[in-house]
Amino acid sequence: MLEHIFGSKVRVKLLKLFLGSNNDEQEYYIRELARTLGEHLNSVRRELENLEDVGLVVSQEKDKRKYYSVNKDFLLVPELKTLLLKSRELGEQKLVGQLEKVGTMDLLVLAGSFVGQAASPVDVFIVGRVQKNKLEALLKSHLKESGRDLKYTVMNKKEFQHRVDLGDRFIFTLLNGRKIVVINKLGV
Repeated sequence: MLEHIFGSKVRVKLLKLFLGSNNDEQEYYIRELARTLGEHLNSVRRELENLEDVGLVVSQEKDKRKYYSVNKDFLLVPELKTLLLKSRELGEQKLVGQLEKVGTMDLLVLAGSFVGQAASPVDVFIVGRVQKNKLEALLKSHLKESGRDLKYTVMNKKEFQHRVDLGDRFIFTLLNGRKIVVINKLGV
């Protein structure tokens, strides 16, 4: 969606990287950005020049490399961060709507990167029956759009209940940690 507003998929990826929650102080050189974003070097160079011309990005030479970072004094930085955050939320709402269509679910929990805990073992947890090929295609599409690779776990009701009864550490941690419960027909 943002590429339609900003005119370039590469520019949107750069904005997301530079204006991400913990990237205000981060500096990148062109080849590093091209690798990180999975884009062509010339496309990244062109968009960096555009962002530098506008004043959002500044560059400096160090160790015979040109490093780029966010211009913290740029007037629109807070507004752009807010816009990117809202765009991410819209993307997550779209993903949830699509997830609900890949099968019959008794429990759908979003954790990990959805609640700011990237080190979590799972981002999407499903109890129910899903069409695995549709789920994987959906998550691959999400990765392509957002750049976020989501980890998921799917269980049937019987396996879930068995693991709950055993006091399974994974289930306990998931259910007692930060999460967003989208569907809950199990009363957990």
